[in-house]
Amino acid sequence: MRSFFLLAALALGAAAQTWTSCNPLNQTCPPDTALGTEHTWYMNSTSKIDTDIWNMTNSMPPTYTDDGADFTLSKEGEAVLVTSNFYIFFGVVESWVKMSPGVGMISSVVLESDDLDEIDWEWVGNDTNSVQTDFFGKGNTTTYGRGTTFPVENAASEWHNYTTYWTSGYLEWWVDGQLARNLTYDDPLTLGGTNYPQTPCRIKVSIWPAGLPGVSKWTIQWAGGLVNWDEAPFTMSVKSIRAKDFHSGKEYIYGNRSGSYQSIKVIDGNSTIADDLNKKPSESVSDKWNKLPEGAHIGVYVAAGVVGAIAVAGFLFWCLRQRRNGRLENALGDNQHANERDEMQNYQNDWKQSEWRATEWRNSGYGQIRS
Repeated sequence: MRSFFLLAALALGAAAQTWTSCNPLNQTCPPDTALGTEHTWYMNSTSKIDTDIWNMTNSMPPTYTDDGADFTLSKEGEAVLVTSNFYIFFGVVESWVKMSPGVGMISSVVLESDDLDEIDWEWVGNDTNSVQTDFFGKGNTTTYGRGTTFPVENAASEWHNYTTYWTSGYLEWWVDGQLARNLTYDDPLTLGGTNYPQTPCRIKVSIWPAGLPGVSKWTIQWAGGLVNWDEAPFTMSVKSIRAKDFHSGKEYIYGNRSGSYQSIKVIDGNSTIADDLNKKPSESVSDKWNKLPEGAHIGVYVAAGVVGAIAVAGFLFWCLRQRRNGRLENALGDNQHANERDEMQNYQNDWKQSEWRATEWRNSGYGQIRS
């Protein structure tokens, strides 16, 4: 079922729908700022969302935790939309998400272009054990059968990895490292490739109420029913988003109004987004540590244990060596003392012997005569 993202319509209680400020199929539009590189944004309490690179249109600011950013709706009329200020022209988008539970509530991560090509991840709040995938070409909603559902256990309470791998020839949706779906450029659903997503896209993250009075019955049915605001708040959580642009350059320009990937011109130069990322302060040691996977943490602990054991062993060896040297010195000292004692004893014996001889000589007649 069709979605996305007109915040004004959401605020008025209408269904979300795709929207673009300038459609290059109809008019000349400004160039699209390229990402032109690869980067991962961690949305936790130490990193937060970089508002120079992401545009936040929301009723309430996110709440940051140790794990990520929580986007919360508390009452009717609220919606949250986070849009990248950069575009990728084919590439990879990887997100770690906990969907929001709640009938009528939709969580989503979408790639969308200025001419309304679209690649969707959508979570319907009344089903916390699955995710829906969908795509659109040039905003065409007249075809059916594009959407599929893939099982994901505990999608609202546990972190799961959702990755889009997008090229000019095929498109893949991956869940926790498992291929959930693939679509080729010439698939019958793409109508000969014309409805295949193929123009530079921004990343959009959103939580919004689809089950509202006044929207079409089909939208309400897709959303699982009307939102019960007594069950608020409704929260979607995002831990991180990684984006890789398969092109490097400064900007993307539509060369004509065909909307084909062959018509897109990649403008050489340094991406202003990439330059901005390079200017950001370097991460602290604690940030880098927190971003390491659990396996790396274990490896560091093991290595530290080995180094510690070696240090302890070295200290014990030094102690034993010092003790042995002490014993040796003590033994040498005892020998020296014994030698000195023997030498003194011999000296005393010699002295006594000489005294005895002198006494004997005086007592003899010869000694008296001499006296």
